[in-house]
Amino acid sequence: MVHQELSNSFIGPDVDVKSQEGDVEQGGEHVAIDRKIIWGLFCVYAAIGTVNGFFATYLQQPTICQYVFGPMGDGPNDHTTLAQCNAAASVFQMSWNFKLFFGFFLDVFPFFGSRRKGWLLFGWTGGLIMLAVNAIFVTHFVETHQFESYLYLMMTMCIFYTFSDVAGDGMIIEVSKYEKPHEKGYTLTTCQMIRFTMMMVSTGLGTLFMSGKDYQPPGPTKGDLILPFEISFAGMHWLLLGVAMPFYIGMWVWLKDPPPTAMHKKGCAGMKEATGRVWIAMKSFAVLMLLINCYGINGVAAMVNPANANIQSICGPDNIQLGIGAFIGNLFFVIGVWIFRTVFMTKNWRFTLFMTQALTALGNFAALMAVYDTWGISRNGWFYMVQNSLPLIIQGMGQVVASLAVVEVSPPGLEATVYELLISASNGAISLAVALQTVFGNVFQLSSINGETFPLNEAVYEERMMHSTVFCLCVNIGAAAIFMWCLPRGPAQCKDWSGRKWWHKDWVALLNVVVFAVPFIWANYSVLMDVSGS
Repeated sequence: MVHQELSNSFIGPDVDVKSQEGDVEQGGEHVAIDRKIIWGLFCVYAAIGTVNGFFATYLQQPTICQYVFGPMGDGPNDHTTLAQCNAAASVFQMSWNFKLFFGFFLDVFPFFGSRRKGWLLFGWTGGLIMLAVNAIFVTHFVETHQFESYLYLMMTMCIFYTFSDVAGDGMIIEVSKYEKPHEKGYTLTTCQMIRFTMMMVSTGLGTLFMSGKDYQPPGPTKGDLILPFEISFAGMHWLLLGVAMPFYIGMWVWLKDPPPTAMHKKGCAGMKEATGRVWIAMKSFAVLMLLINCYGINGVAAMVNPANANIQSICGPDNIQLGIGAFIGNLFFVIGVWIFRTVFMTKNWRFTLFMTQALTALGNFAALMAVYDTWGISRNGWFYMVQNSLPLIIQGMGQVVASLAVVEVSPPGLEATVYELLISASNGAISLAVALQTVFGNVFQLSSINGETFPLNEAVYEERMMHSTVFCLCVNIGAAAIFMWCLPRGPAQCKDWSGRKWWHKDWVALLNVVVFAVPFIWANYSVLMDVSGS
């Protein structure tokens, strides 16, 4: 009964959940979608939200880099640097930037006869084993101040379950192609809602069990609320492993490959044929515009304020404030995705993109309030928590809008490859944004500003952070106004862009490779250099 209710509420009306399999017709092909495939996908994204969501959240916040491994700064007694803390989340998820290559590999090579299921299980088996390894060694890394070593071990864990994440993305695109036009994106958005719901749960556990005395800001600044109990940082790794295990078991029970289309059955005769098909797919005006949009929006319009880590340090939020903020932020994000699915999924994609980017950028005004302690209430952990969480409802509304275009342009048999081309560009763009954040952090001379040094030169440091914040606000809105035009208005224009035969030429494919590769390589190199201190 529980499973029946789940499928009725999440799969959507395009799949007949009254029978064991939902029969869907699209493009003249008859395909049977077993609803258990959807349940298995839910388990995959629940596991991603639990494990990846927790570490991505707490590596982006000061908890791990500044509090557990800190203090942060450039002094002789500091253990982490501003550049390391800015880049930590991107380095942890570095393999996500290379999803294109994972996608191509998974599309070409089955895993013991399985197109998707085998890779899904392989990825999470290795990922959970590495989570246990991290739990064993993390205490040693903290005691010996080896944040860089810890981060690289975490990156290895992420590499394993990237296989699963990419296979899951490919499976979503396969299923989405058979959704009705007015419901296309239903499965994709639902999986995102499940993912961020579990992020909310895992960050809630972090709030509850990482708010004791060992998780407070270093130095004289202490949190407003310190709980009398806590779980060690190693214990949090074990706890997350326990929470993820039911979803891992669900993958083994429910996952199965989607029914293959004629192109899936044909497959690729080898690397040469597969590479040729990818090259043909790259000869597209639509792909060019989407790549430019990915880098422009995620790399420039979404660039984080270079003074963000400094403001964190000065406000000194304790972990319970950060945890509550993350919990509320993920809740807002899920609400935002639901609003998009309900209201904006069939609306103009460009309008939705610009609206969400511009409103998110306006959140920099709240950062200015923290810089100047407006009304005497803005330079503390509670205000930082609120100003950091509220924009997420807007980000949730714009999270999947560009992904809908992938359903229209990815050819059968190359779903993961083309989807991950754009996802790799998006993740590479996030690394680009981090690299730009660090570059402009140096331009505005922010590296020496933290909670301890700020009172020594308050007026000068306020001016530097103000200039950085206003600069970021202008860049965010300006880039959104420019790069929104590289996103189609909707499915019809996406198909029109894909069908422009004048662009179906080798030089276009080469141009797309250059547009993808140049900022991608520079951004990832810069982030790795920041973490290593080079």
